[in-house]
Amino acid sequence: MRLGNEYLIRELVWRDIRSRYIGSYFGMLWSIVHPLVQLAVYTFVAYIFTRKASPENANPWLLGAVIFSGLMPWIAFQEALARGAVTYVENANLLKKVRFPMPLLPLQVVLTSTAHQLIGLGLFIIVLGVLGRLSPLNLLLLPLLLAVQMIMAFAGCLAVASFHVFMRDTAQALNLLLTVVFWTTPIVYQRSFTPSELGRLLSLNPLTHMVEAYRWALLGQPSLSWTGLAYWVGCTLLLLALGLWVFKATRRQIVDFV
Repeated sequence: MRLGNEYLIRELVWRDIRSRYIGSYFGMLWSIVHPLVQLAVYTFVAYIFTRKASPENANPWLLGAVIFSGLMPWIAFQEALARGAVTYVENANLLKKVRFPMPLLPLQVVLTSTAHQLIGLGLFIIVLGVLGRLSPLNLLLLPLLLAVQMIMAFAGCLAVASFHVFMRDTAQALNLLLTVVFWTTPIVYQRSFTPSELGRLLSLNPLTHMVEAYRWALLGQPSLSWTGLAYWVGCTLLLLALGLWVFKATRRQIVDFV
């Protein structure tokens, strides 16, 4: 796969970002407002639950931050897969008219979703810094986490986008699968709160280790598992190999069936 046309990639990503805010009075300001509102909402919900469960030890901010830190990478990953599944079909005219490097379309979706994640991540880091809950040393892990997350999302996009060209139910099935994966990933809860048997099952989900690594980098908890991180990286490489294999096996037929 050749990715030498950086200008084309930038144009695709910028076009995708702008298209979201066409006709909007506030434009890209919404990309700043959304994560701030989300953080406020999760903190408020956490306040209700912590006050009910343990009023004397209530810490709604911490629970809200735990949810938000796990939700940011999940939203970017989910959005990339959901939009990536239909990217070849939605750009059929482009693929049929010119000799277009097809892997750039899934890559564009991944970069766009990651760009929005970075906005929320930057705002969250500022809030943590203001509250004095930031560990600068832990933040050094973030570039690695973002890179692995993007590779995993790109690999998944390559596979589902190719499948969807031939089986148009792929996008619908993927949405159901993502719902199941969301609740079997410790995003709105922590793995340590689950029974030990369930915790061992959750550890088989590579996204569990993605979420927990982000929480360690941003909040310093739970303790970082290098074994879990290595497992996530290994699963990502396997998914990348699968995605490339599916794409190479179907690339000649995609333009005809799209």
